[in-house]
Amino acid sequence: MQEAQWFYANSSQREGPVDLAGLRQLQAEGRVGSATLLWCEGMPTWRPLAELDEPTLAADVATPAVVVDRGIDDPYRAPDTAPALLADAAQDGQPLEGEMALYAAVVGRNFAVYRRRWRLDQSVAVANAFGTWHWPAFLFGLSWMMYRRMYRVAAMWIAVLVVSSVAEALLGVPEAFSSFSSLALGAIAAAFANHWYLRHCQRQIAQARALTGSDPAALQQELARRGDVSWLGLLLSVVLVGLLVVFLAYLPMSY
Repeated sequence: MQEAQWFYANSSQREGPVDLAGLRQLQAEGRVGSATLLWCEGMPTWRPLAELDEPTLAADVATPAVVVDRGIDDPYRAPDTAPALLADAAQDGQPLEGEMALYAAVVGRNFAVYRRRWRLDQSVAVANAFGTWHWPAFLFGLSWMMYRRMYRVAAMWIAVLVVSSVAEALLGVPEAFSSFSSLALGAIAAAFANHWYLRHCQRQIAQARALTGSDPAALQQELARRGDVSWLGLLLSVVLVGLLVVFLAYLPMSY
């Protein structure tokens, strides 16, 4: 029997192995925290340190009789952690942990930007984005929503655009007023976009938790699947915008 050797997920790679004394030293140095993912021989999957009790950490493991090739089929080799598990949006080189890592997984690209806009460093529990401005939403509202996989918000935004356009055609409003109305809708989108996206990400986290239960690895993978951006959504938004332009051009002729 030999003392368990622990691998740990740090930043964007797997590190280790270290024994229990080495693991405690890493904790003291702040390189390993309660949410850091750990694995040793005999464990079916990576688990955060907070879920491992003292007897588990101090347990001895059987030494493998023969280890010829430490290749991909080696059952004693620590399994790779998925990129999403490692929160590659770390700041100042420090790995993200806890709720911050979940937000990073679902946002994906440009997480540092939304981390600042949502004031996550002040308090993850009471994150908010009120009082912020979002230029992409002002300039490319529908396309930005589809790019960020906010399909429900995008559907409601399309409904708002169609209803307002029909109302303007029925009332016969001047073109100047129509332009002002478009600018006003853009300003509304820009003023609330960060808040809408925050709520969207929080819903994704809640739904992923309901699906995966207490498995942190499965939770991260589910958030990575649901999150980040969609180039297909962006392409579809271009098609939808084209259809809206044709509809708006045809609308005055029908009245």
